[in-house]
Amino acid sequence: MRKEGKFIIIGRPGSGKSTCIMLLLEKLRASGTKVGGIRTPELRERGIRKGFAVEDILTGQSDIFASTDFREGPSVSKYRVSVERFESIAIPALRRALEECEVVVIDEIGKMELLSRNFLEVVRDIWESEIISVGTAPLVRIEEIEKLKSSSEVIIIERGDSERISNYLFNRISDLLRVSRSSHRPSPRGTLSFL
Repeated sequence: MRKEGKFIIIGRPGSGKSTCIMLLLEKLRASGTKVGGIRTPELRERGIRKGFAVEDILTGQSDIFASTDFREGPSVSKYRVSVERFESIAIPALRRALEECEVVVIDEIGKMELLSRNFLEVVRDIWESEIISVGTAPLVRIEEIEKLKSSSEVIIIERGDSERISNYLFNRISDLLRVSRSSHRPSPRGTLSFL
């Protein structure tokens, strides 16, 4: 059953998922919305993708967690993954966002990230909560992601869609926040409110 305020952007590699998230983050921050979560930007060397970092959106703290240079850890495609490095940034970032922010962004929920059971657990907690949440995921079917998609508004992105989709999400989130904020306003002095 779909929950209000849960969004998953799915698309092929290079379709613009992360660009869309960056544009959305800019718009949310400019509007004064407190947003947290994680990004997993790719790392390139002379134009060649060498790995991925994980970054706390709220604090900017980051670390490399997947690399062609790593010699240990599980393999995903040509990369070795350090689950420990990933968790050291991602888990506190997501827990903090769940507790302190109005919107949680998770870019991305993919094979590498799902090597961490702790990550999956906190993502489930976020999806079960009332907080507005935006995730990105690959187009391929992954069981854990299919479960999240069943309770989310799923948006398929293709190359060139980033601006349009970021605008759509910003407007949807702004509307949801407007309703949420108005329902949490204190009652006028001397009256009681039972919402």
